[in-house]
Amino acid sequence: MKQERITRTDKTGHSFDMGMSCEADVPSLLEMYHTFSPKPASQGLPPEDSETCHNWVRNLFTIGDNLLAWRGGSVIAHAALVPDTNGKSGEFVIFVDKKERNLGIGTHLTRVTLERYRQLGFDSIWLTVNVTNYVAVRLYRKVGFIYCDTECYERTMIIKLT
Repeated sequence: MKQERITRTDKTGHSFDMGMSCEADVPSLLEMYHTFSPKPASQGLPPEDSETCHNWVRNLFTIGDNLLAWRGGSVIAHAALVPDTNGKSGEFVIFVDKKERNLGIGTHLTRVTLERYRQLGFDSIWLTVNVTNYVAVRLYRKVGFIYCDTECYERTMIIKLT
């Protein structure tokens, strides 16, 4: 089943598509992760080993919602949200292909994800981030995430949706 996609323009004026992913997108997503750099990028993700990465992606498709960004026929970014057991909050992760970073794609994909879960009635979304991942921290703060702990190296950030 083909999922609905929306088209956006990156900072260089080139278009890309975003939308919910489905099982048929898994091979294209795995191809992005096969060439992903650096690997692992943060907190052991995406997994370096191809079988472990395959299992990780399959698990994300089983327990969470996955949104992708495409340029042409290639996946260039992946965002996932794994709901907590109460169904009112969830953990957010996002990965953008190295060649596509700093173009606003991660910002667009994050905003689409947040809006989707706001409409679904979620109260909040949280994530963990390495404090030295300045690009990610800047993105998360720009869209409204705030720190909610005081750990030194990895920090938890949260955004209230209600």
